[in-house]
Amino acid sequence: MATEYKLYSAAELSTDEIVTYLTNALDASGTPGGYLERDGLQVTAYAVPATEAVTAASVFGFNHRVTATFRFDGLSAEAVRTANTVLMVRAVLALFGEYRADGVLLFNGEEVVVQRLNGEVSLNGDWEDFAEIEDLKRIATMYPLRTVAQPLL
Repeated sequence: MATEYKLYSAAELSTDEIVTYLTNALDASGTPGGYLERDGLQVTAYAVPATEAVTAASVFGFNHRVTATFRFDGLSAEAVRTANTVLMVRAVLALFGEYRADGVLLFNGEEVVVQRLNGEVSLNGDWEDFAEIEDLKRIATMYPLRTVAQPLL
């Protein structure tokens, strides 16, 4: 069974720009149409027309401009899944830092893992991977780690 994360962001990027950004950040191969792949991880990334913005973004108070769906292969080795999880979190945090746009990374489309709201990045202290994966433990020392609101649960 696959695990899925969704990134919704207010970053004003074209599909080609978000694909290029994530291709580099994830060390993946990509296509201009928005599909990226690396061992154990498939990503679909695209700019969102205003008419197709999801309501989840408005719940968090920002305009939805970019989506990236991270789909982890459930049959991959644990080390591959762990490495991809770390790469995903790093890529999202780097995107938040570089583009200074609000956004949210959701586990299964509901649980907030990482968010940038009103210019502040927060990590969900209740997400187990921040306590269990060594590289994520180190990342968690650089940002506020706390219980964050979960308006979609």
